[in-house]
Amino acid sequence: MIQLLIATALIILNFILYAAFGSLVTGRLKDRPFSATVSVITGFFLYYLLFELVCVPIMLKWRPLSLLSEIWGVILAVVVIAAVVLNRKLLAVKVSETGKFLLSHKKFAVLSAVLVLAELIVIIHAYQFTLDAAFYVSTATTSLQTDMLNIYDPYTGMWQDHFEMRYFFATYPLNDAVMCRLTGVHPLLWTKTVMEAGTIILSNLIYYRIGKHLFREDYRKTFLFLVFCGFMNFFFTTIYTASAFLTTRTYEGKAILGNVVMPLIFLLYLKLIEDDRDKMLWLMIFMTATGSAVLSNSANMLVPTAVAVFSLPLAVIKRRFSVLIKAFICVLPCLLLVLMYVAYVRGMFVIYTYPR
Repeated sequence: MIQLLIATALIILNFILYAAFGSLVTGRLKDRPFSATVSVITGFFLYYLLFELVCVPIMLKWRPLSLLSEIWGVILAVVVIAAVVLNRKLLAVKVSETGKFLLSHKKFAVLSAVLVLAELIVIIHAYQFTLDAAFYVSTATTSLQTDMLNIYDPYTGMWQDHFEMRYFFATYPLNDAVMCRLTGVHPLLWTKTVMEAGTIILSNLIYYRIGKHLFREDYRKTFLFLVFCGFMNFFFTTIYTASAFLTTRTYEGKAILGNVVMPLIFLLYLKLIEDDRDKMLWLMIFMTATGSAVLSNSANMLVPTAVAVFSLPLAVIKRRFSVLIKAFICVLPCLLLVLMYVAYVRGMFVIYTYPR
């Protein structure tokens, strides 16, 4: 029971942090209504993008996890305080509006909460035995035990003389180690429960936004859409589908790619069909694409492919070549990381884990 309460508190803490990061952007947009769900989704990618910018230089200097944890802890405190101070009026209004929304849509709110809770209970209690799933727990554990970052093999504990570039920029599991150090929680509880729950909730938030957009805020149809998505995820779990990753490999980076990043890109392109000149939508695609590279190296191929699939018909529909140029700019960081990884595999460069 104590672990359950701790995990619940940490899940809430994560979403508070995502909302704080996101609100610093969404709270500044004068031409758009402030949205809690958009703030959380935006904040998720901002959070990991900023973590990447802090983490990589520390790794390159072979500095310890403890230093990264201290710096990140300070950044989190500053962001939360800044979000509260700058957005206190917006937050007060949004809390009031949310309360009114829940009261006026009780049935939708209760049924949606029950649906998500059922998914959380079933998926979190599932047994995960893949080698990749073990990687995320062992990376956080090894980092904590050695107080270093990606210098020791998470499977064997052996020292590595160079960084494995497949994981160098995918710092998502290193954030797990940092948060475990800051909170004192064991990596198994953090990854298997806290981050797993976060992926499920984020996925449903995006499904909710898609349903709300498609059905023009008809909440009965939106709820049925959420049920349909949940049904599909539970019964479409053949190997390597997004559903399989969500239900059996939930705290892996690829699970977030398939169930958060891909649906979000789909949602953004639905909105671009209505207005392809909306700069904020393109900025969101850029942030999603760049931020997804932090989650998994697979994003560097998957996200540009998805953006290309959506951009080509959009360019034809809108009859504007500029759509393709914007799409290319959005995925350029991913493509550069692909080139860097190819160069590493071909032996053109290596980054050592010690001074030479």
